[in-house]
Amino acid sequence: MNIVIVEDEIKIRNGLSRLLSSYDEHQVIAKAKNGKEGIDAIISLRPDLVFTDIKMPEMDGLQMLEQLKDEGIGCHSVILTGYAEFDYAKRALNCGADDYLLKPITVDAVDKVLSDISKKIIKEATKIDANPSSYIRAIITGALDNTEENLKIAERIFELLPGYSLSFVRGYSPNGRFSYEALEEKFRDYKGLYISEDRKDLFLIIDKSTSRYKSDEDISAMLNRRLPVISELKESIWYISNIPTIEKLKDIALSSDKKLLVSQMINKKIIIENEVSEIAENDYKYNPEIEKVIERILVKGNKKNWDEWSENFINDILGKGYNPSSIRQLYMNLSNYIMQLSVKIWPEKGRQLRELESVEKISKAKVLYELKECLDEQASIIYTNETSRDDIHNYTILRAIAYIRENYANKISQEDVANYLSITPEYLSTLFHREMNKTFSVFVNEFRVSHAKRLLKGSDLKIYEIAEQVGFTDTKYFNRVFKDIEGISPKEFRER
Repeated sequence: MNIVIVEDEIKIRNGLSRLLSSYDEHQVIAKAKNGKEGIDAIISLRPDLVFTDIKMPEMDGLQMLEQLKDEGIGCHSVILTGYAEFDYAKRALNCGADDYLLKPITVDAVDKVLSDISKKIIKEATKIDANPSSYIRAIITGALDNTEENLKIAERIFELLPGYSLSFVRGYSPNGRFSYEALEEKFRDYKGLYISEDRKDLFLIIDKSTSRYKSDEDISAMLNRRLPVISELKESIWYISNIPTIEKLKDIALSSDKKLLVSQMINKKIIIENEVSEIAENDYKYNPEIEKVIERILVKGNKKNWDEWSENFINDILGKGYNPSSIRQLYMNLSNYIMQLSVKIWPEKGRQLRELESVEKISKAKVLYELKECLDEQASIIYTNETSRDDIHNYTILRAIAYIRENYANKISQEDVANYLSITPEYLSTLFHREMNKTFSVFVNEFRVSHAKRLLKGSDLKIYEIAEQVGFTDTKYFNRVFKDIEGISPKEFRER
Protein backbone atom coordinates (compact mmCIF):
# COMPACT_ATOMS: atom_id res chain seq x y z
CA MET A 1 0.00 0.00 0.00
CA ASN A 2 1.01 3.60 -0.56
CA ILE A 3 0.85 5.42 2.79
CA VAL A 4 0.86 9.05 3.96
CA ILE A 5 1.68 9.93 7.59
CA VAL A 6 0.27 13.13 9.13
CA GLU A 7 1.80 13.73 12.57
CA ASP A 8 3.26 16.86 14.17
CA GLU A 9 5.68 15.08 16.53
CA ILE A 10 8.81 14.38 14.50
CA LYS A 11 9.90 11.36 16.57
CA ILE A 12 6.55 9.62 16.12
CA ARG A 13 6.38 10.63 12.45
CA ASN A 14 9.81 9.29 11.60
CA GLY A 15 9.51 6.24 13.87
CA LEU A 16 6.23 5.18 12.27
CA SER A 17 7.72 5.83 8.83
CA ARG A 18 10.67 3.52 9.55
CA LEU A 19 8.33 0.82 10.89
CA LEU A 20 5.99 0.96 7.88
CA SER A 21 8.92 1.04 5.44
CA SER A 22 10.21 -2.24 6.89
CA TYR A 23 7.30 -4.00 5.16
CA ASP A 24 8.20 -4.90 1.56
CA GLU A 25 4.62 -4.50 0.37
CA HIS A 26 4.07 -1.03 1.86
CA GLN A 27 5.78 2.31 1.25
CA VAL A 28 5.49 5.74 2.85
CA ILE A 29 5.10 8.16 -0.06
CA ALA A 30 4.75 11.37 1.99
CA LYS A 31 4.90 12.77 5.52
CA ALA A 32 3.19 15.91 6.80
CA LYS A 33 3.31 17.77 10.11
CA ASN A 34 -0.28 19.09 10.11
CA GLY A 35 -3.65 18.59 8.46
CA LYS A 36 -3.11 21.36 5.92
CA GLU A 37 0.06 19.74 4.58
CA GLY A 38 -1.68 16.37 4.82
CA ILE A 39 -4.56 17.44 2.55
CA ASP A 40 -2.11 18.73 -0.07
CA ALA A 41 -0.21 15.42 -0.04
CA ILE A 42 -3.36 13.27 -0.12
CA ILE A 43 -4.98 15.20 -2.98
CA SER A 44 -1.74 15.10 -4.97
CA LEU A 45 -0.71 11.47 -4.34
CA ARG A 46 -4.04 9.70 -3.58
CA PRO A 47 -2.59 7.13 -1.15
CA ASP A 48 -4.26 3.87 -0.17
CA LEU A 49 -3.94 4.63 3.54
CA VAL A 50 -3.40 7.68 5.79
CA PHE A 51 -2.15 7.54 9.37
CA THR A 52 -3.06 10.81 11.11
CA ASP A 53 -2.72 12.32 14.55
CA ILE A 54 -5.70 14.26 15.96
CA LYS A 55 -4.30 17.35 17.68
CA MET A 56 -1.99 19.28 15.34
CA PRO A 57 -1.30 22.96 14.61
CA GLU A 58 -2.99 24.87 11.75
CA MET A 59 -5.43 22.02 10.97
CA ASP A 60 -6.09 18.98 13.16
CA GLY A 61 -6.72 15.44 11.98
CA LEU A 62 -10.50 15.60 12.37
CA GLN A 63 -10.76 18.78 10.28
CA MET A 64 -8.58 17.17 7.64
CA LEU A 65 -10.72 14.02 7.43
CA GLU A 66 -13.93 16.07 7.34
CA GLN A 67 -12.60 18.22 4.47
CA LEU A 68 -11.49 15.14 2.53
CA LYS A 69 -14.94 13.63 3.02
CA ASP A 70 -16.66 16.85 1.88
CA GLU A 71 -14.49 16.96 -1.25
CA GLY A 72 -15.26 13.33 -2.07
CA ILE A 73 -11.67 12.16 -1.78
CA GLY A 74 -11.74 8.58 -0.65
CA CYS A 75 -8.87 6.82 1.09
CA HIS A 76 -8.53 4.57 4.08
CA SER A 77 -7.41 6.25 7.31
CA VAL A 78 -6.19 5.29 10.76
CA ILE A 79 -6.21 7.67 13.73
CA LEU A 80 -3.25 7.97 16.12
CA THR A 81 -4.60 8.85 19.55
CA GLY A 82 -3.88 8.84 23.28
CA TYR A 83 -6.32 7.63 25.95
CA ALA A 84 -7.25 11.24 26.78
CA GLU A 85 -8.31 11.81 23.16
CA PHE A 86 -10.50 8.74 22.83
CA ASP A 87 -13.70 10.78 22.33
CA TYR A 88 -12.01 12.49 19.37
CA ALA A 89 -11.13 9.08 17.95
CA LYS A 90 -14.80 8.07 18.04
CA ARG A 91 -15.67 11.27 16.15
CA ALA A 92 -13.01 10.38 13.59
CA LEU A 93 -14.58 6.97 13.06
CA ASN A 94 -17.84 8.75 12.29
CA CYS A 95 -15.94 10.78 9.66
CA GLY A 96 -15.03 7.57 7.88
CA ALA A 97 -11.77 6.56 9.57
CA ASP A 98 -11.22 2.80 9.42
CA ASP A 99 -9.55 2.32 12.78
CA TYR A 100 -7.44 3.94 15.49
CA LEU A 101 -4.10 3.19 17.18
CA LEU A 102 -3.47 4.06 20.80
CA LYS A 103 -0.13 5.67 21.62
CA PRO A 104 2.47 4.41 22.28
CA ILE A 105 2.10 2.50 19.03
CA THR A 106 3.07 -1.19 19.06
CA VAL A 107 4.27 -3.37 16.19
CA ASP A 108 1.46 -5.87 16.76
CA ALA A 109 -1.17 -3.12 16.54
CA VAL A 110 0.32 -1.83 13.28
CA ASP A 111 0.44 -5.38 11.89
CA LYS A 112 -3.26 -5.85 12.60
CA VAL A 113 -4.29 -2.49 11.11
CA LEU A 114 -2.28 -3.09 7.93
CA SER A 115 -3.76 -6.57 7.57
CA ASP A 116 -7.33 -5.30 8.06
CA ILE A 117 -6.93 -2.43 5.58
CA SER A 118 -5.30 -4.74 3.01
CA LYS A 119 -8.31 -7.06 3.22
CA LYS A 120 -10.64 -4.12 2.60
CA ILE A 121 -8.62 -3.05 -0.44
CA ILE A 122 -8.72 -6.60 -1.81
CA LYS A 123 -12.51 -6.67 -1.48
CA GLU A 124 -12.76 -3.32 -3.27
CA ALA A 125 -10.49 -4.52 -6.07
CA THR A 126 -12.23 -7.83 -6.61
CA LYS A 127 -15.88 -6.89 -6.27
CA ILE A 128 -18.12 -7.74 -9.23
CA ASP A 129 -18.04 -4.25 -10.76
CA ALA A 130 -14.29 -3.74 -10.25
CA ASN A 131 -12.43 -2.47 -13.31
CA PRO A 132 -8.99 -3.56 -14.61
CA SER A 133 -7.40 -0.33 -13.35
CA SER A 134 -8.39 -0.93 -9.71
CA TYR A 135 -7.31 -4.58 -9.98
CA ILE A 136 -3.84 -3.60 -11.28
CA ARG A 137 -3.51 -1.07 -8.48
CA ALA A 138 -4.28 -3.75 -5.91
CA ILE A 139 -1.63 -5.99 -7.48
CA ILE A 140 1.18 -3.43 -7.55
CA THR A 141 0.53 -2.31 -3.97
CA GLY A 142 0.92 -5.92 -2.85
CA ALA A 143 -2.59 -6.03 -1.42
CA LEU A 144 -3.84 -8.87 -3.60
CA ASP A 145 -2.89 -12.47 -2.83
CA ASN A 146 -2.61 -15.14 -5.53
CA THR A 147 -5.56 -17.17 -4.31
CA GLU A 148 -7.46 -19.35 -6.77
CA GLU A 149 -10.51 -17.12 -6.33
CA ASN A 150 -8.53 -13.93 -7.09
CA LEU A 151 -6.97 -15.47 -10.20
CA LYS A 152 -10.40 -16.40 -11.53
CA ILE A 153 -11.58 -12.85 -10.83
CA ALA A 154 -8.56 -11.53 -12.74
CA GLU A 155 -9.42 -13.64 -15.78
CA ARG A 156 -12.97 -12.27 -15.67
CA ILE A 157 -11.95 -8.62 -15.11
CA PHE A 158 -9.35 -8.70 -17.91
CA GLU A 159 -11.78 -10.68 -20.14
CA LEU A 160 -9.19 -13.36 -20.88
CA LEU A 161 -10.06 -16.19 -23.23
CA PRO A 162 -8.49 -19.67 -23.20
CA GLY A 163 -5.03 -19.56 -24.76
CA TYR A 164 -4.31 -15.98 -23.70
CA SER A 165 -0.73 -14.69 -23.97
CA LEU A 166 -0.06 -11.71 -21.73
CA SER A 167 2.64 -9.06 -21.56
CA PHE A 168 3.31 -6.75 -18.65
CA VAL A 169 4.39 -3.23 -19.65
CA ARG A 170 5.75 -0.76 -17.10
CA GLY A 171 6.50 2.87 -17.91
CA TYR A 172 8.16 5.37 -15.59
CA SER A 173 8.17 9.14 -16.05
CA PRO A 174 10.49 10.88 -13.52
CA ASN A 175 8.77 14.19 -14.22
CA GLY A 176 5.24 12.80 -13.73
CA ARG A 177 3.88 13.43 -17.24
CA PHE A 178 1.59 10.41 -17.68
CA SER A 179 -2.17 11.01 -17.75
CA TYR A 180 -5.26 9.01 -18.72
CA GLU A 181 -6.54 11.88 -20.85
CA ALA A 182 -3.43 11.95 -23.02
CA LEU A 183 -2.60 8.25 -23.18
CA GLU A 184 -5.80 6.19 -23.06
CA GLU A 185 -6.38 6.70 -26.77
CA LYS A 186 -2.69 6.09 -27.57
CA PHE A 187 -2.78 2.66 -25.89
CA ARG A 188 -6.19 1.36 -26.91
CA ASP A 189 -5.09 -2.22 -27.58
CA TYR A 190 -4.81 -3.36 -23.97
CA LYS A 191 -6.63 -5.40 -21.35
CA GLY A 192 -5.82 -3.09 -18.44
CA LEU A 193 -4.26 0.34 -17.87
CA TYR A 194 -3.35 1.97 -14.58
CA ILE A 195 -1.56 5.31 -14.03
CA SER A 196 -0.43 6.20 -10.52
CA GLU A 197 -1.74 9.29 -8.76
CA ASP A 198 1.61 11.07 -8.99
CA ARG A 199 1.54 10.38 -12.78
CA LYS A 200 4.99 8.80 -12.71
CA ASP A 201 4.01 5.13 -13.14
CA LEU A 202 2.08 3.52 -15.96
CA PHE A 203 1.10 -0.17 -16.08
CA LEU A 204 -0.33 -1.97 -19.11
CA ILE A 205 -1.60 -5.52 -19.53
CA ILE A 206 -1.64 -6.58 -23.19
CA ASP A 207 -3.03 -9.88 -24.50
CA LYS A 208 -0.87 -10.83 -27.50
CA SER A 209 -3.34 -13.52 -28.54
CA THR A 210 -5.96 -10.89 -29.41
CA SER A 211 -3.82 -7.76 -29.89
CA ARG A 212 -2.10 -6.47 -33.03
CA TYR A 213 1.16 -6.87 -31.07
CA LYS A 214 2.14 -10.54 -31.24
CA SER A 215 5.38 -10.41 -29.24
CA ASP A 216 7.22 -8.35 -26.63
CA GLU A 217 9.44 -7.14 -29.47
CA ASP A 218 6.34 -5.80 -31.28
CA ILE A 219 5.38 -3.86 -28.15
CA SER A 220 8.93 -2.50 -27.86
CA ALA A 221 8.85 -1.36 -31.50
CA MET A 222 5.50 0.37 -30.92
CA LEU A 223 6.93 2.27 -27.93
CA ASN A 224 10.05 3.20 -29.91
CA ARG A 225 7.84 4.82 -32.53
CA ARG A 226 5.75 6.72 -30.01
CA LEU A 227 8.31 7.95 -27.48
CA PRO A 228 9.83 10.65 -29.72
CA VAL A 229 6.49 12.06 -30.93
CA ILE A 230 4.20 11.97 -27.87
CA SER A 231 5.22 14.70 -25.44
CA GLU A 232 3.87 12.84 -22.39
CA LEU A 233 6.20 9.90 -23.14
CA LYS A 234 9.41 11.86 -23.55
CA GLU A 235 12.06 11.17 -20.88
CA SER A 236 10.16 8.01 -19.84
CA ILE A 237 11.74 4.56 -19.31
CA TRP A 238 10.04 1.24 -20.08
CA TYR A 239 10.19 -2.41 -19.09
CA ILE A 240 8.37 -5.24 -20.89
CA SER A 241 7.96 -8.82 -19.68
CA ASN A 242 6.06 -11.86 -20.85
CA ILE A 243 3.53 -13.18 -18.30
CA PRO A 244 3.52 -17.00 -18.55
CA THR A 245 0.35 -17.30 -16.42
CA ILE A 246 -1.87 -14.80 -14.65
CA GLU A 247 -0.57 -15.95 -11.26
CA LYS A 248 2.90 -14.65 -12.23
CA LEU A 249 1.58 -11.12 -12.77
CA LYS A 250 2.03 -10.05 -9.13
CA ASP A 251 5.68 -11.16 -8.89
CA ILE A 252 6.56 -9.55 -12.22
CA ALA A 253 4.82 -6.29 -11.29
CA LEU A 254 6.45 -6.05 -7.86
CA SER A 255 9.94 -6.79 -9.23
CA SER A 256 9.66 -4.28 -12.08
CA ASP A 257 10.94 -1.39 -9.91
CA LYS A 258 14.43 -2.88 -9.99
CA LYS A 259 14.38 -3.45 -13.77
CA LEU A 260 14.02 0.25 -14.62
CA LEU A 261 17.50 0.99 -13.32
CA VAL A 262 18.87 -1.86 -15.46
CA SER A 263 17.72 -0.06 -18.60
CA GLN A 264 19.78 2.98 -17.65
CA MET A 265 22.84 0.84 -17.01
CA ILE A 266 22.82 -0.04 -20.72
CA ASN A 267 21.50 3.39 -21.74
CA LYS A 268 18.23 2.14 -23.25
CA LYS A 269 14.79 3.69 -22.82
CA ILE A 270 13.03 0.36 -23.40
CA ILE A 271 14.17 -3.00 -22.11
CA ILE A 272 12.62 -6.47 -22.49
CA GLU A 273 13.01 -9.10 -19.76
CA ASN A 274 15.02 -11.48 -21.94
CA GLU A 275 17.51 -8.65 -22.49
CA VAL A 276 17.85 -8.16 -18.74
CA SER A 277 18.94 -11.77 -18.25
CA GLU A 278 21.56 -11.43 -21.00
CA ILE A 279 23.27 -8.37 -19.50
CA ALA A 280 26.74 -9.07 -18.11
CA GLU A 281 26.58 -7.01 -14.95
CA ASN A 282 29.78 -5.63 -13.45
CA ASP A 283 29.82 -4.35 -9.89
CA TYR A 284 30.85 -0.73 -9.50
CA LYS A 285 34.15 -0.70 -7.62
CA TYR A 286 33.93 1.88 -4.86
CA ASN A 287 36.84 4.33 -4.77
CA PRO A 288 37.33 6.19 -1.45
CA GLU A 289 38.90 9.05 -3.42
CA ILE A 290 35.34 10.10 -4.31
CA GLU A 291 34.84 11.00 -0.64
CA LYS A 292 37.79 13.41 -0.75
CA VAL A 293 36.36 15.08 -3.83
CA ILE A 294 32.94 15.46 -2.15
CA GLU A 295 34.52 16.85 1.01
CA ARG A 296 36.55 19.40 -0.94
CA ILE A 297 33.51 20.57 -2.94
CA LEU A 298 31.18 20.85 0.06
CA VAL A 299 33.72 22.58 2.25
CA LYS A 300 34.52 25.22 -0.36
CA GLY A 301 30.85 26.20 -0.29
CA ASN A 302 30.25 26.73 -4.02
CA LYS A 303 26.98 25.03 -5.00
CA LYS A 304 27.71 25.47 -8.70
CA ASN A 305 30.75 23.19 -8.26
CA TRP A 306 28.54 20.59 -6.60
CA ASP A 307 25.94 20.72 -9.37
CA GLU A 308 28.62 20.22 -12.02
CA TRP A 309 30.21 17.32 -10.15
CA SER A 310 26.85 15.63 -9.46
CA GLU A 311 25.80 15.82 -13.12
CA ASN A 312 29.16 14.61 -14.43
CA PHE A 313 29.28 11.77 -11.91
CA ILE A 314 25.94 10.34 -12.97
CA ASN A 315 26.79 10.71 -16.66
CA ASP A 316 29.93 8.66 -16.07
CA ILE A 317 27.75 5.83 -14.70
CA LEU A 318 25.03 5.95 -17.38
CA GLY A 319 25.27 3.18 -19.97
CA LYS A 320 28.28 1.42 -18.43
CA GLY A 321 26.49 -1.85 -17.72
CA TYR A 322 27.06 -1.78 -13.97
CA ASN A 323 25.06 -3.98 -11.63
CA PRO A 324 22.18 -1.69 -10.49
CA SER A 325 22.50 -3.00 -6.93
CA SER A 326 26.11 -1.85 -6.77
CA ILE A 327 25.10 1.64 -8.01
CA ARG A 328 22.40 1.85 -5.35
CA GLN A 329 24.97 0.80 -2.75
CA LEU A 330 27.38 3.41 -4.10
CA TYR A 331 24.85 6.18 -3.48
CA MET A 332 24.06 4.81 -0.02
CA ASN A 333 27.78 4.92 0.83
CA LEU A 334 28.11 8.48 -0.43
CA SER A 335 24.98 9.56 1.43
CA ASN A 336 26.32 8.09 4.67
CA TYR A 337 29.66 9.79 4.09
CA ILE A 338 27.99 13.20 3.66
CA MET A 339 26.14 12.59 6.93
CA GLN A 340 29.39 11.72 8.75
CA LEU A 341 31.13 14.75 7.25
CA SER A 342 28.29 16.97 8.40
CA VAL A 343 28.56 15.69 11.98
CA LYS A 344 32.26 16.58 12.00
CA ILE A 345 32.14 19.99 10.33
CA TRP A 346 28.53 21.29 10.45
CA PRO A 347 26.91 19.49 13.41
CA GLU A 348 23.93 21.89 13.34
CA LYS A 349 23.04 20.42 9.94
CA GLY A 350 22.97 16.83 11.22
CA ARG A 351 19.37 16.91 12.43
CA GLN A 352 18.12 18.33 9.12
CA LEU A 353 20.02 15.68 7.17
CA ARG A 354 18.61 12.88 9.34
CA GLU A 355 15.08 14.12 8.65
CA LEU A 356 15.67 13.65 4.91
CA GLU A 357 15.91 9.85 5.44
CA SER A 358 18.13 9.74 2.35
CA VAL A 359 19.16 6.10 2.66
CA GLU A 360 15.51 5.04 2.69
CA LYS A 361 14.84 7.17 -0.40
CA ILE A 362 17.87 5.69 -2.16
CA SER A 363 16.65 2.16 -1.45
CA LYS A 364 13.36 3.01 -3.22
CA ALA A 365 14.72 5.12 -6.09
CA LYS A 366 13.71 3.74 -9.48
CA VAL A 367 16.08 5.66 -11.77
CA LEU A 368 19.52 7.28 -11.66
CA TYR A 369 18.01 10.76 -11.58
CA GLU A 370 16.31 9.95 -8.26
CA LEU A 371 19.54 8.59 -6.79
CA LYS A 372 21.26 11.82 -7.82
CA GLU A 373 18.41 13.85 -6.29
CA CYS A 374 19.01 12.28 -2.87
CA LEU A 375 22.62 13.50 -2.72
CA ASP A 376 21.68 16.89 -4.21
CA GLU A 377 19.10 17.30 -1.46
CA GLN A 378 21.73 16.64 1.21
CA ALA A 379 24.15 19.10 -0.41
CA SER A 380 21.43 21.77 -0.54
CA ILE A 381 20.94 21.47 3.23
CA ILE A 382 24.67 22.01 3.78
CA TYR A 383 24.78 24.98 1.41
CA THR A 384 21.77 26.64 3.06
CA ASN A 385 22.50 29.65 5.33
CA GLU A 386 26.14 30.15 4.57
CA THR A 387 26.44 32.44 7.60
CA SER A 388 26.00 29.41 9.85
CA ARG A 389 29.31 28.16 8.55
CA ASP A 390 30.93 30.98 10.62
CA ASP A 391 32.28 32.52 7.42
CA ILE A 392 35.05 29.94 7.39
CA HIS A 393 35.77 29.09 3.78
CA ASN A 394 39.24 27.64 4.13
CA TYR A 395 39.18 23.91 3.52
CA THR A 396 42.27 23.20 5.64
CA ILE A 397 40.90 25.16 8.61
CA LEU A 398 37.63 23.18 8.46
CA ARG A 399 39.56 19.91 8.52
CA ALA A 400 41.61 21.21 11.45
CA ILE A 401 38.43 22.08 13.37
CA ALA A 402 36.99 18.65 12.61
CA TYR A 403 40.17 17.06 14.01
CA ILE A 404 39.93 19.20 17.17
CA ARG A 405 36.26 18.22 17.62
CA GLU A 406 37.25 14.56 17.66
CA ASN A 407 40.38 14.87 19.78
CA TYR A 408 39.88 17.83 22.16
CA ALA A 409 39.68 15.48 25.16
CA ASN A 410 43.18 14.20 24.41
CA LYS A 411 46.49 15.98 24.48
CA ILE A 412 46.76 17.68 21.08
CA SER A 413 49.25 20.19 19.82
CA GLN A 414 49.58 22.43 16.79
CA GLU A 415 52.20 19.98 15.50
CA ASP A 416 49.76 17.03 15.83
CA VAL A 417 47.10 18.80 13.77
CA ALA A 418 49.63 20.00 11.19
CA ASN A 419 50.92 16.44 10.73
CA TYR A 420 47.36 15.20 10.28
CA LEU A 421 46.79 17.84 7.59
CA SER A 422 50.21 17.26 5.95
CA ILE A 423 51.20 20.93 6.32
CA THR A 424 53.77 22.74 8.45
CA PRO A 425 52.88 24.02 11.95
CA GLU A 426 53.86 27.52 10.81
CA TYR A 427 51.39 27.45 7.92
CA LEU A 428 48.63 26.19 10.24
CA SER A 429 49.39 29.04 12.65
CA THR A 430 49.13 31.54 9.78
CA LEU A 431 45.78 30.07 8.70
CA PHE A 432 44.32 30.35 12.21
CA HIS A 433 45.39 33.98 12.47
CA ARG A 434 43.97 34.78 9.05
CA GLU A 435 40.70 32.81 9.14
CA MET A 436 39.86 32.71 12.86
CA ASN A 437 41.55 35.89 14.06
CA LYS A 438 43.03 33.98 17.00
CA THR A 439 45.86 31.57 17.75
CA PHE A 440 45.57 27.80 17.57
CA SER A 441 45.97 27.41 21.36
CA VAL A 442 43.33 30.04 22.11
CA PHE A 443 40.85 28.29 19.80
CA VAL A 444 41.50 24.88 21.43
CA ASN A 445 41.14 26.31 24.95
CA GLU A 446 37.88 28.08 24.04
CA PHE A 447 36.57 24.88 22.51
CA ARG A 448 37.44 22.89 25.65
CA VAL A 449 35.93 25.50 27.97
CA SER A 450 32.66 25.45 25.99
CA HIS A 451 32.35 21.71 26.66
CA ALA A 452 33.39 22.20 30.29
CA LYS A 453 30.52 24.69 30.77
CA ARG A 454 28.04 22.10 29.55
CA LEU A 455 29.39 19.50 32.01
CA LEU A 456 29.44 21.99 34.90
CA LYS A 457 25.73 22.70 34.46
CA GLY A 458 24.60 19.28 33.28
CA SER A 459 26.49 16.81 35.46
CA ASP A 460 27.58 16.11 39.03
CA LEU A 461 31.20 15.51 38.03
CA LYS A 462 33.84 17.10 40.20
CA ILE A 463 35.75 20.00 38.69
CA TYR A 464 38.97 18.01 38.36
CA GLU A 465 37.05 15.24 36.58
CA ILE A 466 35.58 17.76 34.14
CA ALA A 467 39.03 19.21 33.53
CA GLU A 468 40.32 15.74 32.59
CA GLN A 469 37.32 15.02 30.34
CA VAL A 470 37.87 18.14 28.25
CA GLY A 471 41.63 17.68 27.84
CA PHE A 472 43.27 19.50 30.78
CA THR A 473 45.74 17.42 32.81
CA ASP A 474 46.32 20.21 35.37
CA THR A 475 43.27 21.41 37.33
CA LYS A 476 44.94 24.67 38.35
CA TYR A 477 45.72 25.45 34.73
CA PHE A 478 42.12 24.59 33.79
CA ASN A 479 40.82 27.00 36.45
CA ARG A 480 43.09 29.77 35.16
CA VAL A 481 42.13 29.26 31.51
CA PHE A 482 38.44 29.07 32.39
CA LYS A 483 38.59 32.35 34.35
CA ASP A 484 40.55 34.08 31.56
CA ILE A 485 37.81 33.17 29.06
CA GLU A 486 34.64 33.44 31.19
CA GLY A 487 35.70 36.01 33.79
CA ILE A 488 34.72 33.72 36.68
CA SER A 489 36.01 30.41 38.04
CA PRO A 490 34.45 27.02 37.18
CA LYS A 491 33.05 26.81 40.73
CA GLU A 492 31.43 30.24 40.47
CA PHE A 493 30.02 29.34 37.03
CA ARG A 494 28.42 26.17 38.44
CA GLU A 495 26.90 27.97 41.44
CA ARG A 496 25.59 30.91 39.42
